[in-house]
Amino acid sequence: MQKLISDSYNFQIHPFWRGHLFLFQPPKVKTYNAQQGFKMLLVFLLMEIILRPLILFCSKWFEITDRYWWTLVNVTILTILVFLLVRIFIKIRGSQLGLYAWKNWSKTEKLYFLQIIPIATIVFSFFTSEKLKVLFTRPNLLDICLFSFIPQIIWGFYQELLYRGLLQTELVRRLGSWKGILASNLIFTFGPLHAYHFLTAQKNPSHLWIFAATFAIGFIFAIIFKRSGNLWIIGIMHGIGNMFLNGLAKI
Repeated sequence: MQKLISDSYNFQIHPFWRGHLFLFQPPKVKTYNAQQGFKMLLVFLLMEIILRPLILFCSKWFEITDRYWWTLVNVTILTILVFLLVRIFIKIRGSQLGLYAWKNWSKTEKLYFLQIIPIATIVFSFFTSEKLKVLFTRPNLLDICLFSFIPQIIWGFYQELLYRGLLQTELVRRLGSWKGILASNLIFTFGPLHAYHFLTAQKNPSHLWIFAATFAIGFIFAIIFKRSGNLWIIGIMHGIGNMFLNGLAKI
């Protein structure tokens, strides 16, 4: 039991538990210059202010917004565009944004990931059990997974790549840890990604509470990313949340 709770070598909390306390090993220092940092902010603005709204406008113009396959195509295009801009325009590697190979994960990261993903799945499944029972009676489960659940996982990953990988990383470099985290999370909460909630709140003011939940969840993801430097963990966690909340609601 002592070996499970603490690391007998240096008398620290065992890696099995450290992730839950955000006690990850310090991430590697991000190695890029100020010009590349400025380009990271430009890519963020380009995607959220110009390209994503433009793609949405075009999809409405061609009347494909409601097609069953469009969400998958849309989020895939957005994610590929970000990766292309990161590699070609900013000229940095994915590993510099926290997308590094499994073999380079610390023991704490691996153990935390292998615990938190099943835990999140079980918790969400418990609270959505009635919807899942109905879902499993549907004959088109494969189509539902491909065109409803997978797009939501990619969409969650895209948000973390843009708001934590690019925006938070550069704002932390410019403003310091806490100011950078707070600024990026405020943009995540009230910026173009979730601004549509203001329209919903005009008819239903209580809907404004959604911003409190969004800020809280975003802040947790921001802390995990800052402490671990691992974008895969929060990207997949965000995707699972989207899958159960947005995916089931859409179905």
